[in-house]
Amino acid sequence: MSSLLAARRALGLWGGRLLAPITATVSSWRRARMFHPEGVVYRAQVTAVAEGELKELGESLSGQALLRFSSAWWRGKDWPDVLGAALRFRNGPIADALVQPGDQDLLLATIRFPWTTPFAPLTTRFGSFLWNHYHAVSPFQVPGVGLAKLRLRAPRIANHSGTKRAAHLESCVASGQALFVLELRRLATQWSRRRWEPVALVRVEAAVDIDQEALRFSPFHSGRELKPSGFVHHLRVAAYEASQQARPARAS
Repeated sequence: MSSLLAARRALGLWGGRLLAPITATVSSWRRARMFHPEGVVYRAQVTAVAEGELKELGESLSGQALLRFSSAWWRGKDWPDVLGAALRFRNGPIADALVQPGDQDLLLATIRFPWTTPFAPLTTRFGSFLWNHYHAVSPFQVPGVGLAKLRLRAPRIANHSGTKRAAHLESCVASGQALFVLELRRLATQWSRRRWEPVALVRVEAAVDIDQEALRFSPFHSGRELKPSGFVHHLRVAAYEASQQARPARAS
């Protein structure tokens, strides 16, 4: 690990410990996650589309997945906000809320870089889960690639229906339009030559009835060997643990 990555990891762990009392207090008060308290969960089918050296990575992620769409702060309101997409590549039964050996989680949001977080509600088209691209914000160590950023590229479908974004998503899933592409951007490449490369197609297929309080995502669920790196990922360690311990074990 380079000295810069080690420093970011240490800062993230330290910052997470400072945030932990806040996340615990808010989660206890809300009886839900501090961020992304309310969401909808779908089953998705993941199909490798990568060629060359990324082909093995795409194939390792292929199969069924859970995909939870949510807003970062508001409950029951389609107000300006950051949107999130939590993706779990499944190794066990699709509707089991508990993480299984081999499961891989990716936590993504409509935030491209950590420093853009305060502005993200202004740049997110919050009326549609299908318009915005979802970024992992911090990088991953990817087998055969090295350090890389990941994102879920949306099909860019705006919501002109006048309905809530959850209903709009349901309609687009039913019509077969809810197609995302998981993409990778290599950080070892010279900045001017970096580009997003397709890894896998993520087809959203059907809603899943699941206990969302028992469904607890973490980038450190890395059963497919995508290892979280960077400040934001390590910030989550203590903060997420505090939030999970403070809120109900199951939905009330």
